[in-house]
Amino acid sequence: MSKSHNKKRNVGIIYEQIINYVTDSLMNKDEKKAEEAISLIRKHFKKDTQLFKEYKLFKALVTTSNISEQLASSIINEAKRACNNMFDSKELEREKSSLIKDLNYTLGKGVIFEQKIKKYREYATIQTLLNEWRKPDSDFSKTTEYEIKLHESLTRNKQSETVALPKVDKLTRKIMKSMFEKKYNSQLNESQKEMISYFISDDKKSLERKFLSTKSSCKALFENYMRETNNAVLLEKKKDVFAKLSSIDEKEMSKENLQRFLTLAKLNEELKG
Repeated sequence: MSKSHNKKRNVGIIYEQIINYVTDSLMNKDEKKAEEAISLIRKHFKKDTQLFKEYKLFKALVTTSNISEQLASSIINEAKRACNNMFDSKELEREKSSLIKDLNYTLGKGVIFEQKIKKYREYATIQTLLNEWRKPDSDFSKTTEYEIKLHESLTRNKQSETVALPKVDKLTRKIMKSMFEKKYNSQLNESQKEMISYFISDDKKSLERKFLSTKSSCKALFENYMRETNNAVLLEKKKDVFAKLSSIDEKEMSKENLQRFLTLAKLNEELKG
């Protein structure tokens, strides 16, 4: 990995470091620090910001895996095109500087950057590519090398990374649940609330059952929707959608998989509507 990579301006690394900081603060029963970090996410990752757009693209690249080589090449080309057309590079850099300044001022200078990231090399590869794709005079050899790495990541059948929550006492669980309810209760449907509750309490059996029922319901609702729609584009993608739904593993208890099933729960709600 290039020594010139600046992890403090890597949108994926920064976002995960903030989430890890929130988790650590909750485990240490420091709700105030967790609240401060969450407020910074809300402030700097609004939907109309360049930061949010870059993070959304970054997240799509880092979470996609086990796809065909042809599809991986198409995704890379689309991501490259998005980088050329979607972003205001100067505004993006200004927003990153503002975020770093707020993190240092609010949480303590350099504190957030002490958080360790397991997928550092993969995150660095993706951010380097996003940066190079936006340049009018990008380094061809570097871009080619990193596109190959990204292609390998997209096509690789990554093993499930099950992240078990550490055992926490009732007070910590209560604080975590209270924070979720206070901040997000009005935005979540009942199914999503159940998943988060099971995840926080480390109730793996109940969470797996909930995941499975949500997945089954989504497949059934989508099948019914496809029978009624005349949308040619959707009908053409039907097999791909079902393959994606079937590939989601209800036995995986990671934060990333929780996010997938929260999305499915929201999709179920929309399909019912």
